[in-house]
Amino acid sequence: MRALAKAVLLSVLLLMAAATLHAEPLVVGFERFHQDAPTVEGGRLLYNELGCVNCHGGDTGLPARRGPDLSSATRRVEVAWLRKFLANPSAAHAGSTMPQILSADKPEDIEAVVHYLDSLQPASPSKTKPKPLGHVNAGRGGELFHTFGCVACHAPQADYTPPEGMPKAAEFTYRSIGFANLGEKWSLATLAAFINDPLKVRPDGRMPKTAMELDDAVDIAGYLLHYESSEGKSAPGLPPFKADPALAERGRAIVAAARCAACHQLPQDVTAKPVALTQHEGGCLAPQAASGVPHYALSGPQRAALQLFLAKREQPASLKQLTDLTLEALNCLACHERDGRGGPDAARKAYFLGDHNLGDVGRYPPPLTGIGRKLQPEWLQKVLTGEYRVRPYLQTKMPIFGVATQKLGAMLTATDARKESALTGGDDTAGRKLMGTQGGIGCITCHRFGEHASLGIQALDLSNLGQRIQPAWLKEYLINPAAYRPGTLMPSFWPEGKASNREILGGDTDRQIASIYAFAASANGEPEGFPPKGGGQFELIPKDRPIVQRTFMEGVGTHAILVGFPTGVHLAYDGQNARPALAWKGKFFDAYNTWFSRFAPFEKPPGEAIVSWPAPAAAPPQLRFGGYRLDKQGVPTFLYAIDGVAFAERFEGVPNGLHRTLTWNAAARNAPAITHPAGVSVTEDPGSAPGHRSFTYLWK
Repeated sequence: MRALAKAVLLSVLLLMAAATLHAEPLVVGFERFHQDAPTVEGGRLLYNELGCVNCHGGDTGLPARRGPDLSSATRRVEVAWLRKFLANPSAAHAGSTMPQILSADKPEDIEAVVHYLDSLQPASPSKTKPKPLGHVNAGRGGELFHTFGCVACHAPQADYTPPEGMPKAAEFTYRSIGFANLGEKWSLATLAAFINDPLKVRPDGRMPKTAMELDDAVDIAGYLLHYESSEGKSAPGLPPFKADPALAERGRAIVAAARCAACHQLPQDVTAKPVALTQHEGGCLAPQAASGVPHYALSGPQRAALQLFLAKREQPASLKQLTDLTLEALNCLACHERDGRGGPDAARKAYFLGDHNLGDVGRYPPPLTGIGRKLQPEWLQKVLTGEYRVRPYLQTKMPIFGVATQKLGAMLTATDARKESALTGGDDTAGRKLMGTQGGIGCITCHRFGEHASLGIQALDLSNLGQRIQPAWLKEYLINPAAYRPGTLMPSFWPEGKASNREILGGDTDRQIASIYAFAASANGEPEGFPPKGGGQFELIPKDRPIVQRTFMEGVGTHAILVGFPTGVHLAYDGQNARPALAWKGKFFDAYNTWFSRFAPFEKPPGEAIVSWPAPAAAPPQLRFGGYRLDKQGVPTFLYAIDGVAFAERFEGVPNGLHRTLTWNAAARNAPAITHPAGVSVTEDPGSAPGHRSFTYLWK
């Protein structure tokens, strides 16, 4: 049955992949919002995104889209792939917005251009010199690729199943931006460098930068290139290539004649002057390629939209139109909804993960409806440049688009602006009372405040409310949160504008909301109701059954799962690498920092006789941690898979020690390497059967 399900899944995904193999260039914003009924606005978007404006001039009002840095082309990608791409861009990379300019029938011209590109020197050699690579964990890379937000634009891969199960092919309502044959195009080092910071070679921002460490990028590259987990330094680099000066000079002439500099930053001696548009048919718009003219293989709707725009391109677009088109050009609506448009389609929603305790708000990026009147202008612009992130519970990361968002914040502010009533009469003392739990409405029950974690679910921090939110929007939102974000867990404490708390400020809604804003903006203390620090009030003491607590811990990492046993020896399990990491005797854990600190430190085991398991030299290939289950007595069994084979690892407290049992399908694979901590006595239990090993650890 599993084999059949896998075959069906593969067939569905192959159909999805085949749907992306269109000859026409893919501009997601056009296909999603203008394809069915071509419009002038859709034509403006295409005129900008296909680079028409770079050749023919005019001002679209949209962020410039230019080609990548060609000075590093032969140092970033395989030369053999580059030849294929220049001969037929859409065949080498389905959906490419690069037109076919050179003739595939003249391979000698293509070869000359490749030599010319190799002769160029990058402005900064660091752009093309890959950094040394460490260990490659392709399994981890698959997790990151599917949860960082990459699949909002790119197709999910067949070997990864989201927690909700594999979506149906029909639920993908817009095409994904395809990959070229990555193995033919990139080395591990160059693909990792590109993933880590695409803006270095593509500053237009259509492939944005995602905040990550180089190790993350290496793992994602290893996953996409189908690497087994290995040492990255052993991965092959690009084959060496050396330009022939005579061929490079001939290539320079070809590049100049082809006007490549209209879209790419190239030396002055190949500068391309604008070409006047004199007709709205033929030329680049012709269904069939014409000699000496760039060919895009446009679809009928694309051609129709461009013709509509060209007929009226002297007519300026409204500010709202330009704002909407900018969001479409940058594909912001792949993740965000605005005015009922966009957001991830049904299939992609399965890959948006976060804090399930917050419901959909803890998984999906916030809507952009009215965002220009919601956020303070300075804050909004810093969100766009990646400086501020207030929703750490979202696994999807807000990307950085570079210069492409330089004007977007101001555009959104101006587009969404409306005449607002001032929020007056605030009293920060009353606001402090309202936000607390001592006679207030208890905002801190769900929301963090500065360094203090909330008393319950960890919704976003309210201490920066005054710097982040515009007051008039806040009033509107607090009165009816569900109108802004349907399905939110946020209740209204002022239903229909009437205060539920009549004790503070006489139940005056306007003054109460103004007071909350005034207190958050004043930085004058903290709301009432947070527990006092210190004193050991939050020491966890297992008495009748084990206690399981997640935290950050030195020697374990950010995915530490602590298990305290009433028998007095406790365990720290590494959930990222699916292995026991530390054990100790005595006190179990003080949870104050974990529960109440905004930036929880890496804890240390508070007990004595601490022992550690040897760290593996390399994580097993295709390792996937599946969490843990508790039996009726609260004893945990940790679940993980290696190469698709399921393992279960149970730990139980015994007097002065721990008992460990490992089970797996012995028919599917041999016994894994099992390590033990030093400094304790280790006894393997007799009678171990295939697929079953158990050990007792006793402290000396």
